[in-house]
Amino acid sequence: MTSGRDTPAGCLPWGFAGSLAWGFTAVVLWLGAQIVVGEVVVATLFNDLSADPERRLAYAPFVSVVTLGAMIVPLVVIVAAVRAAHCDPAEYLGLRMPAARYLWIGLGTLAVVIPLVDLVSWLAGYPVTPDFVVEVYRSAEATGTLLLLAIALAVAAPVVEETIFRGFLLPGLAQSMLGTAGALLFTSLSWALLHAQYQPFYLIQIVLLGVVFGWLRLKSGSTLLTILLHGLLNLAALVQAAAIAEWVN
Repeated sequence: MTSGRDTPAGCLPWGFAGSLAWGFTAVVLWLGAQIVVGEVVVATLFNDLSADPERRLAYAPFVSVVTLGAMIVPLVVIVAAVRAAHCDPAEYLGLRMPAARYLWIGLGTLAVVIPLVDLVSWLAGYPVTPDFVVEVYRSAEATGTLLLLAIALAVAAPVVEETIFRGFLLPGLAQSMLGTAGALLFTSLSWALLHAQYQPFYLIQIVLLGVVFGWLRLKSGSTLLTILLHGLLNLAALVQAAAIAEWVN
């Protein structure tokens, strides 16, 4: 949770069980909203996808609209959880600008992590950018929805994921029986499970990135920092996908 000096009078932060219950509810309703929005989108905009569900995840217009359309649901749940604890959402969730030193530490960390992860992928014989990400980029370019995809991946997805995992869950679990290390690992593993479309090799990278983002969140007290870094990471992946798509062509 936030430190005592940042906790408003009357605020009773959620403990282990409460944090898990609200976090689980937010994730389940978010996934449910994506399914509902996806079916509506297919029925009204992309009827040709109805016979090929697997193609949806590689079709940029579908991915973008579903990501943007479903994002409000988990955010409402998390804000409701904070309000139920009689706390201020901005303080509870760490929605504050980080100190300049943590901003530079975060950017510097990202500048090291991105090429390092790429090098490890290359040495291990895996594509630097997963193939399906390249396919999503190609469909965005072909349909003229590249800007929409960038907004969905670099803004909407980081806002939702960081608010749930680093903003809400991590601080609460860090002050529970799990402790800081346990909370970092738990939230990173949970976050990685949302990316089931990736191969295990990439899931390990996501877990490690989750630990890095979590550490930065706890040290800086700012979820805005991890939202920014997460967005830049996704944007870098999109740029890499573009480079690969153009190079292969």
